[in-house]
Amino acid sequence: MSDKFEIGADGVDVKAIMREIEERVARKKAAGVYERYDLSRVAALELSRVRSEADFLDYSLKVIQQTWDIDLSDFPIHSKGGVLGRPAALLKKVIWKLLKFYTYRLFSQQKEFNCQVANAVASLNRKLDRELAARKGGGDAGRPAD
Repeated sequence: MSDKFEIGADGVDVKAIMREIEERVARKKAAGVYERYDLSRVAALELSRVRSEADFLDYSLKVIQQTWDIDLSDFPIHSKGGVLGRPAALLKKVIWKLLKFYTYRLFSQQKEFNCQVANAVASLNRKLDRELAARKGGGDAGRPAD
């Protein structure tokens, strides 16, 4: 039995398709489409300063508190050109306007949940830090901090 899984179809030039995808990605990168979503350099820079589990926890909590506020605004819908490009973009815009009414409530509830969870986790972390500091400092070890 072979470990490979292949899909084939007559008349399909996989190399040409891959070339076209790579060209589109290159054009979009050159136009700056992906720049606002690429956080890998920032994350790598910040994670390079993490030296312990406590540092990692602090970093993670900071990221959670900064990213709970998801963007609910519309993303631009662009025409991809060609004969059907503009009509397809117009159709997508119309469909989005019809669906937006239903999805906005769900998204706003998710945003509120994210905020509450981020604040709860940060609050729990502060409480645990206070309890640990009290125990290390010889405080009342049997009684947790508020």
